[in-house]
Amino acid sequence: MVKCPRCGADVSPEKTWQVISPLPDAYGRITITVLGSFKCPSCGYSWRGRVSAIKVGPEGEVTFGEGKKTRRKDEASREKREGKVIEVDISDILEEE
Repeated sequence: MVKCPRCGADVSPEKTWQVISPLPDAYGRITITVLGSFKCPSCGYSWRGRVSAIKVGPEGEVTFGEGKKTRRKDEASREKREGKVIEVDISDILEEE
């Protein structure tokens, strides 16, 4: 449920649709945002806004909740990822030329 910005009544969306982000974030997660159109039953005000957002990536699913965006500070997200280290000596490259 989302609150009406004018009168503060609880409102559920009349229509919803999904928007998928074309680019991943720094952790390789794709954002799926659910948007909706709302109409307040008490004051009649109509607006469009975000219902919820989900980030899906290699570590699994992270939900950002309904309405406003909340940040999660997980220990898993703070872990440093290690990959393959490639060391190149510039003198080896210069000798080949």
